[in-house]
Amino acid sequence: MPQTFREARWYRSMLYVPGNKLDWMLKAPKYGADALMFDLEDSVEVTQKAGARNAVATAINELGTGPFGRFVRVNGWRTGCLLDDLNAVVIDGLDGVALPKTEDPEDIAALDLVLGELERSRGLPVGQIEICPHAESAVGRYKMYHLCTASLRVKRAGCSGGPTPGGDGARSLGLQLNELDDEGICFGANSVLQARAAGIIHVEGGMTGRLDDLELVRRIGERSRRMGASWASAVHPSHIPVINEVYSPSQDEINEACDIVSVLAEATAHGEAAVRHKSILLDYASVRTAMDVLKKAETAGIKVGNIPKIELPPL
Repeated sequence: MPQTFREARWYRSMLYVPGNKLDWMLKAPKYGADALMFDLEDSVEVTQKAGARNAVATAINELGTGPFGRFVRVNGWRTGCLLDDLNAVVIDGLDGVALPKTEDPEDIAALDLVLGELERSRGLPVGQIEICPHAESAVGRYKMYHLCTASLRVKRAGCSGGPTPGGDGARSLGLQLNELDDEGICFGANSVLQARAAGIIHVEGGMTGRLDDLELVRRIGERSRRMGASWASAVHPSHIPVINEVYSPSQDEINEACDIVSVLAEATAHGEAAVRHKSILLDYASVRTAMDVLKKAETAGIKVGNIPKIELPPL
């Protein structure tokens, strides 16, 4: 049976903003991120959680007409905070919630049920709010495939860059990493494999906590993209333009994709399904890849011109 991938809006970048900083959240859209992640977890001290919930709800309401995604990182199960978080932020305009320190599929399934009840009781479209599982331990990474398949709300996951140095994931795995050491690659590749096997095509890339090293942001992004990532998060606004550029198709990629579609369209018009082009054999798989590039370019607001029509056989 052909694999079915879960379609969702494509974001190149997601900017984290502390949930207790209302002024920061309200001005965050000006930095150009495709999505915002209002953080109620690690960014907020315990005694400020209640006030932060109200601030995040206010931000979602006031930013409800923006062209960007609005996500909230809630506190995890067994913290005593999650239900209060959801009760405050599951409102019109919320696009998704990130569940931190996720280890069991049951955590995702339970969150799915709670979201469904809140959506129904508040007259919101049922199933519209996404769940982003954040696997931050060895157990969570080991179960990534099962976390992704626990709910159809999961549409973006994984981390092709591997654990962030100094973070919870690296500590759980006992890894001593630098930002671009090869030790993390195998963990990132495994994360991509599990997410894609579960039907997830929006795979998160690596990120850095270094605020002022934009060249490092670029190097991590380029490596992550080569390893299957389609987007990345940032903890500082200055990272956003770099991330948007890295995860947008370049003009050379767009031109090559246009050439491939044009060559195959002409070939199929003459009854050929494969053709030589620049010493490379092109076929239907080449066209599908090229069309993916052009679709991303259009989503990013890049004009690709007139593309010839070509009928592709089903996978």
